[in-house]
Amino acid sequence: MADLNGTPKLKRKGETTEGQRKKAKTQKKGQNEAATPVKEAATAVSESGSAQKAAVTPTPKKGSKSGPRNSIENAITSTPTATGTPASSRKEKNRADTKKHKKKDAAAADKEETNQTTIQVLPVNGDAETSKQKSKSKKLKEKTSEPWSISEAQGGWFLPQDPIFSVDEKHLLLQKPKALEVYAADTSLLVRELPVGGSGVILASALSTSRPNQVYITESNGIVTLWDWTDGSKVARWDISAKVQCVAVVNAPDSDQDLLFSYEAGNNHAITIHALRQKGDASKTEFKRILKLSNAITNLQVLLEGKIVILSTVDRVLVGRRNKVHKTAIQEFEYTWRELEMSKRITTVSAFVRPPRTEKGKTLPTDPRDHLDLAVGDEEGVIHLFENVIASFTAIERAQKAKTGKAIGLENFHPKRLHWHRDAVGAVKWSADGNYLISGGEETVLTIWQLSTGQRQFLPHLTAAIENIVVSPTGTSYSISLANNSLIVLSTSELEPKTNIIGIQSRRLNPDQISRDSQALIGSVPFAVDPKRHGHVVFSTPSSQPRRHQKGFLAEPYAQTFDITTRRPVARQALTRNNATDPNMAPDGRKIHEPNVKFLQISQDGTWLATVDEWTPPRADMTHIEEGTSAFNEEERILRRQVYLKIWRWDEKGMQWVLDSRIDAPHHHDDIAAHAQVFDLVADPSGAGFATVGGDRVVRLWRPKTRLRNGTVVRGSDKAQGLVTWSLDGSIKIANPIDAADSTTTLRTSRLAFSADGSVLLAGISWSSEIDTGVIHVIDTEASAIRRSITEIDMTTFSGLGIIGRHLIVLGNAVVVWDMVTDQFLHSYPIGAAGRLAVHEEDNTFAVAVPRFEKEKGGSTRIVLFEPSQPKARWERSVSGVVLAFAPVKNGRGYIILDSSSSLRTINPKSNAVKLPTPPPEATATPPADEMELDMEESDANDTVQFDTNEELLLQSDNDKPVVRPEQLQEIFESRASHTLPPVRDLFDAVVGLYARKPRASSAA
Repeated sequence: MADLNGTPKLKRKGETTEGQRKKAKTQKKGQNEAATPVKEAATAVSESGSAQKAAVTPTPKKGSKSGPRNSIENAITSTPTATGTPASSRKEKNRADTKKHKKKDAAAADKEETNQTTIQVLPVNGDAETSKQKSKSKKLKEKTSEPWSISEAQGGWFLPQDPIFSVDEKHLLLQKPKALEVYAADTSLLVRELPVGGSGVILASALSTSRPNQVYITESNGIVTLWDWTDGSKVARWDISAKVQCVAVVNAPDSDQDLLFSYEAGNNHAITIHALRQKGDASKTEFKRILKLSNAITNLQVLLEGKIVILSTVDRVLVGRRNKVHKTAIQEFEYTWRELEMSKRITTVSAFVRPPRTEKGKTLPTDPRDHLDLAVGDEEGVIHLFENVIASFTAIERAQKAKTGKAIGLENFHPKRLHWHRDAVGAVKWSADGNYLISGGEETVLTIWQLSTGQRQFLPHLTAAIENIVVSPTGTSYSISLANNSLIVLSTSELEPKTNIIGIQSRRLNPDQISRDSQALIGSVPFAVDPKRHGHVVFSTPSSQPRRHQKGFLAEPYAQTFDITTRRPVARQALTRNNATDPNMAPDGRKIHEPNVKFLQISQDGTWLATVDEWTPPRADMTHIEEGTSAFNEEERILRRQVYLKIWRWDEKGMQWVLDSRIDAPHHHDDIAAHAQVFDLVADPSGAGFATVGGDRVVRLWRPKTRLRNGTVVRGSDKAQGLVTWSLDGSIKIANPIDAADSTTTLRTSRLAFSADGSVLLAGISWSSEIDTGVIHVIDTEASAIRRSITEIDMTTFSGLGIIGRHLIVLGNAVVVWDMVTDQFLHSYPIGAAGRLAVHEEDNTFAVAVPRFEKEKGGSTRIVLFEPSQPKARWERSVSGVVLAFAPVKNGRGYIILDSSSSLRTINPKSNAVKLPTPPPEATATPPADEMELDMEESDANDTVQFDTNEELLLQSDNDKPVVRPEQLQEIFESRASHTLPPVRDLFDAVVGLYARKPRASSAA
């Protein structure tokens, strides 16, 4: 203890002068710290002077015996220290602890204690604006002056967390990275969002047990927020300085408050109990750590208001039971942990406390609440059922004379084995009464196990793998989360769907999957904007994307239609053959591969949809023809490729796309009788028609023709229009490079682009040789002939082509603008990597999305917007994730992007509202009485003159465009009786004459 009076101390025997000098220096420093009061923090907890310190979990000594791999370390929490405790006391205690433990573990504990010293109660609406936040707000104000803006992301995938039922089961709460969404169970519609601000993302959430209308949300920046999800208001916020990956809420003993059991990930993986209080009880906020592990925790379940805690890691299940149940203070919570070691990787765990069986005249020998049953699913599809696991732990420990805490192997328990799943068990849950187990996995089958009889009940064909199962509070419904970003709620009695919530189901990439080398994963997603139905976008989707198995690129046989204006999915349908209702496993146990949709385009009138799908046999199916040479085997596999061009017609009654025509092998190799690969597909902007280019070095034009039979139109079932047949309208052969020595030079890739009127089609050819530069052919679509070949652009590979007026836009390792009228190069803009191009003819702009992989994990995308006449970029912005699709808005201005997180964004120009010119004020003088007695016809004439005068002002201000009044159209169509109307040609000429006439130079005098 430092001497506050500064009295010098006598030198101890054996103490050197240097040691005494160091001691005096330490004492002086402690005196200064003790004399200086601790600075008060701007929180309610610190102001009250009773904020609790973090619990320090000591590391076992070298001689202590622990379980295998030292996976469990029981937490021993020191007495909480008040805010005003002198710093020297804390340092002396830390030095004493350091002597007891290893240096490395002590340093980690000190670092962890520093990061979690206090729990701060934050203002509900956020902290005071710091200098860093001010700089960010200043930059944000500067961005508001930019000509273009990008919207917030909409969509995204639901987090791999269990959905939350409201107590009355009328609402469902689903987590997304940036918001907790509340859905109505009866309508499946989004009711409200609870957004997360700043850079943090949601990690977990749980309902309050004391106030069911409130929900806790934990964020990646260490903030815990309490929301009232019924009205979308914030109730309280705390900064616990920890990443809570999983949270469970129970009632505090002898109180109406909540206790939060949280799994906090970091250098160590810990389970902590938080008592988060607000307003007047903020001084009672405290926490205690009850367990620290070296391995990550995959599951957390709390039963009996915190008496039993169930944890699981990769290969172990931990069961914790509170020792002194009668003690209600959080600092007195102590748990005894028992560990079960599994032989296979654990995929899911579910626990159930079985109610006691009472018998008349008999007393139960043990606490009935200790009857705990466990269901553990592993990676081989086996569900291990452990009955009364706590009693089994005790019996095994007594038989083996083992100490509590030592891991016990699976062979000592002899659990029941429930094995039906072929692959890993995705989810397992107990029914409300404990008589059934509900499980699911990659088989897309919901399995219900009746434990008393051993019978199974199946619900097949759920379209995607099952990832999460939740039983509703009353046990009358099952919530099933599927691996296609959808959720379905089934009734337990009939297994009929009651709720169906669907998100954006496009290709999702985890951050660790994104790299420069994963070209197949970051390839373009087929994407099209519907020009007829405003706000609708159509894109291809995989059938299932399980999170546990990242198997690289997945085929995309489905198309989803999403409305970005209402933020709701509209439809989902299959474009190729799929395994939704067929067996998805081969006899040898391998998964059957589905065809992949490579391209997708919609015609300009929104009536036709063209798709190109491709299927190649997997290499494992070609073992019967292997010749020992890998190149030969690959060639044989490619020869068996199947490619189809499908034309779909929009059905207004069924509100879906109906297959109208299928063209087998739209491009083919005649010499070997094999399907050729299709490199690009584009729609004709001038009418119904499409163009394709393939590996056979041929550009083909496809257009519809009405079927005729003996000169009569053949009509379909609806009798409204004739049947249409899509056929080849023209083909253009692409020649080899001029200086190519090999006459069989193959294509690496090719890109197509139409002009606005459809008269010109550009074909950019990239050869497989690195020596040969690419060439762009200008094709006359009427004559199906090449009119010009542009070879002056020095690019080997073309990533995109586009036409804006007279300008040709070429995207490769740079953006090049070429004037096709003067046939001259205008300017270029280096981008450094291949990107995606979107051209907006109506807006006279084009945009480029360039992926970047260096700065951050998961990659980002730089979006640059240009005007063809300007050499510099007009607008630039970076977004997180990789942009997988990029397209212009139809019948409007702006662009739409789809990124690797399955989120949609729109890029829109910032334009001021257009104001009509205000006519001059009218005179308000009162006319004489005799002038007020006007005839009705004269009054109407004056009104007409006044209307014409105002009209002239509008006409002069609107570029002198003529305006047609309804009276003028009425004179044309209603001037005579209906049976004496002139011919239709004369009526048409009269209407055109009104709109095509020259405007009057001045108003009538």
